[in-house]
Amino acid sequence: MAAPDYYKLLGLPRNASEDDIKKTYRKLARKHHPDLNPGNKEAEARFKEVSEAYDVLSDPDKRRNYDQFGDPNGPGAQMGGQGFDFSGFNFGAPGSGGSSFEDLFQGFGGGGRSRARRAGPKPGEDLQHLVRISFKDAFLGTKLPLNITHTETCRTCLGTGEAPGANKSACSACQGRGFQEHGFGFLKSRYECEECGGTGKKAPSCPDCQGRGRNPKRETVTVAIPPGVEDGTKLRVSGKGEAGRRGGGPGDLYLQIQVEPDPRFERRGANLYLKLPISFTEAALGAKVEIPTPDGHTTIKIPPGSQSGSKLRLKGQGMPVPRSDQRGDLFAEIQVVTPQIQDERSKDLLRELGQINDVNIRG
Repeated sequence: MAAPDYYKLLGLPRNASEDDIKKTYRKLARKHHPDLNPGNKEAEARFKEVSEAYDVLSDPDKRRNYDQFGDPNGPGAQMGGQGFDFSGFNFGAPGSGGSSFEDLFQGFGGGGRSRARRAGPKPGEDLQHLVRISFKDAFLGTKLPLNITHTETCRTCLGTGEAPGANKSACSACQGRGFQEHGFGFLKSRYECEECGGTGKKAPSCPDCQGRGRNPKRETVTVAIPPGVEDGTKLRVSGKGEAGRRGGGPGDLYLQIQVEPDPRFERRGANLYLKLPISFTEAALGAKVEIPTPDGHTTIKIPPGSQSGSKLRLKGQGMPVPRSDQRGDLFAEIQVVTPQIQDERSKDLLRELGQINDVNIRG
């Protein structure tokens, strides 16, 4: 696959100087940087194109290969499987996908990985945060201000970790190879050099971020908790994780919701259940009793002859269904409380009542 026209991506002629390339890149990178254009996918894609173009044209070797052969990796990348890298037992051209001895032992004895030809964008890590809310807030929904600490892309170096305008030299960590090795003999594996990102070259560290490419940031984020959220729900706040590297987008912030229970209710999805104790007389004759609901209190009618364990349904009196106008139901389970009789007069009345109703019960 042919490389894109990097000069055209930066709007520069092919004889552009190194200084022109740096100035143009910084101008375009600031314009299209993801941190300055949150949620703008077009700007993010443009930023990656500009970063890739600068990565090639700012490197003398890559630029020379690109100008002469149309590919920053040199003529071997155009041979369609005819190139051989015996130093790594990689029998195939770079990017051909052919198996190598390193691939067979990838992750064995150290978890190494093959060297990447070009350091690509690396997205930021996601963050997780535990949020405790009350039952009432889960019912009504709420907005919570959260104080979070994460990283943002360094505004001085734009995430490269290198001092702006400084010349690059061979990376001291990998001696300019772009990779480091782990293990011995046939079990030796390679992995991308973290110091230079696999490029083999590194400029002096940015004075503001000390080469990290990102700086810590503390901010207050207001999060909308939707009505009806359940215990254990995860909510995603886009772009509020750690900053990416080398043009990668930021990670996300995930909120783990913990809802405090209400002792009056048992929740099952959007439905609520409660125990409703009533007297023997109320169960026998029927009655109107007051019961709690998430909205407050309401009156419910007890049918005559109600038995323990029977359930009364209040439609639409349960929890909201998130992101809809629907609500679950409230179920009241009747529990008939047997009275403790102390006086003889009451006992005589119950015996008389029992004689009448026992006939009806037993037929």
